[in-house]
Amino acid sequence: MKQRECKNEKVKMKKLRGGGMEDPLEFLRNIKSVAVATVDDGKPAVRMSDVMLVEHEKLYFLTARGKPYYRQLKKNPEIALVGMDKNYVMVRVRGRIEFVENIFLEKIFEINPVLDEIYPEDTKDILEVFCLSSGVGEMYDLSGIPPKRERFAFGGAKVAEPGYKITEKCTACGICKELCPSRAISKGEIYKIDGSICLECGRCAENCPYDAIEPPSGI
Repeated sequence: MKQRECKNEKVKMKKLRGGGMEDPLEFLRNIKSVAVATVDDGKPAVRMSDVMLVEHEKLYFLTARGKPYYRQLKKNPEIALVGMDKNYVMVRVRGRIEFVENIFLEKIFEINPVLDEIYPEDTKDILEVFCLSSGVGEMYDLSGIPPKRERFAFGGAKVAEPGYKITEKCTACGICKELCPSRAISKGEIYKIDGSICLECGRCAENCPYDAIEPPSGI
């Protein structure tokens, strides 16, 4: 079964609770310190890294050329990151970074003045700026029951919709609906799962006697 894709590539999206609009990239900038994962010779590596700037639907970071972080990015520019605010709203993103001209360095120092204390005067010449210019992500709101999720893409990327999918092999037996902890499944000739509140726990698929439920694609 072909995965359905989220057609809207703009990063602005409806808030999951409370109305209005929310930009997940600005959300990460407001959190500022996020966990960024890389690959180090086939092994996972992670550290806290500050989102220094958001501009033109791109996330900007910096690192020093002597750090393992820098070497890992040069060898494999694919990263994943995640941040959560005090209200238990989480945004995670996966994509490919690119190093950019150091014209962005001055702007980053202007809007993040604490950097002048860490790298005073000319010592900032050891720093390199990189940006996440294309990626896919998910905003996951754990502040209420059931939790709600919405996926997004930016920079020309595409992302599949969240949640398990019920296929045409469904016989409408109703077993999955009774087993779903978040009540995400609705009746029909072919039952349907609301991906925005699907916990992606797999209980429905594990118990379907007709093998009619497919797992979600990751972001």
